[in-house]
Amino acid sequence: MLSVNIARMSSAIRWAFNWKEWNPSEQEFEYATSCVQSEEKERLKRFVFRKDVRASLVGKLLMRKFVNEYAGLPYDKITFVRDEHNRPVLKDNCTVSFNVSHQGSYTVFAGEIENVKLGVDVMTLEYNENKNISDFFRLMNKHFSTAEWDEIRSGKSEVEQMSMFYRHWALKESYVKALGVGVFVDLRSIDFRTSSKLSEHSITTDTILCINGIKQDWLFEESLLDSRHCVAVALEKNDTSMRLRHTPFEMMNYDKLIAHAVPLFPIDSEYTAQYFAKYEQP
Repeated sequence: MLSVNIARMSSAIRWAFNWKEWNPSEQEFEYATSCVQSEEKERLKRFVFRKDVRASLVGKLLMRKFVNEYAGLPYDKITFVRDEHNRPVLKDNCTVSFNVSHQGSYTVFAGEIENVKLGVDVMTLEYNENKNISDFFRLMNKHFSTAEWDEIRSGKSEVEQMSMFYRHWALKESYVKALGVGVFVDLRSIDFRTSSKLSEHSITTDTILCINGIKQDWLFEESLLDSRHCVAVALEKNDTSMRLRHTPFEMMNYDKLIAHAVPLFPIDSEYTAQYFAKYEQP
């Protein structure tokens, strides 16, 4: 994995945190939640289950870590606001770009030391033997182009077909998140063409995007975090992003996550008690 010093030589920052394996002590949770803005704490409080609190909390801490360490802002001077699409952005600053996603066991973060359209999405390559894939694909028909369905259904097994389905879904999500429009566009007009298989040990960058049959000037970085999770990063091409990327996702842990964090508020024992009173999951 790239060290922080090496990563600083690149404009690309990629982090992944397995929040499912993070079972914080009361002390860890108290400290972590004291290092995010009050509005962010209120958003976390609305989650019904502990797993969703952790997944979102990690994303908020990754954003602060990135801005502090790579944009050079003091930790306690960082302020995030919501844009017109309800996405968190750095207040009064457009010199960095970042995006967060969480699904399955991971929260992932993609950041760039420049103002560029950027989106990231992680998906679990799940396969439920009890699921009728034909019925599921029929329900999802309107979300993919004819060519994409041909690619999805070309898998020799149902496992391969579902994996390709989620790969395409991650690509679409990363792209619409980079645009900042959410899934309010005609997803059938967004046509991805993959060429290479995904790997845990390399970055795939040869997938192309066509809109209504016209190839678009975007770069997509794809990889596997592990055998069950794929991740896609969408970047609008410019002089920097046109360089072939080989920036893997660095696996973060709690110590790395809060290494340079600074508490913004006193410890809130009541808030922590409310978290531990929640069920882990449904």
